[in-house]
Amino acid sequence: MEDPLNLTIQVIQALAVLVLGVGMIMLARALRRIKRSLDKVDNALDSIGRDARPVLDRARAVGENLNFIVMSVRKEVEHASETISRANERLEAALDVADDRVQELGALIQVVQGEVEDTLLTATSTLRGIRTGAKLLRRRGRNDDEEPEVEDREE
Repeated sequence: MEDPLNLTIQVIQALAVLVLGVGMIMLARALRRIKRSLDKVDNALDSIGRDARPVLDRARAVGENLNFIVMSVRKEVEHASETISRANERLEAALDVADDRVQELGALIQVVQGEVEDTLLTATSTLRGIRTGAKLLRRRGRNDDEEPEVEDREE
């Protein structure tokens, strides 16, 4: 008979081999399931990739079109801004010229007004002088004719 210690070691070895074998079988089954799951995920990703490619291509094209539109709008806005700036400068220059002309016209009107006032004063004083002279001449003529004096009323 064999030694009980050897027998125990052999039984433990057999059990260890059996546990390792069962563990290997379970590990193989788990690995097979994981592989199937990974294959399914890979197939799903391939399918999504095939389905998503046209969407991504269209999205890329839309992005490029939007970029082109933004650049075009930016150019137009810059052009409009430059045009407005130039028009503003011209308007300011025209307003300056108009202001100068209005000031010159105001000065001219003051000169003309002064001349008109002087002319009216001269004409008025001339008319008074003529009227006074005419009165004196009438008085003298009456004195010569010996007519009674009648005072003329001024109108």
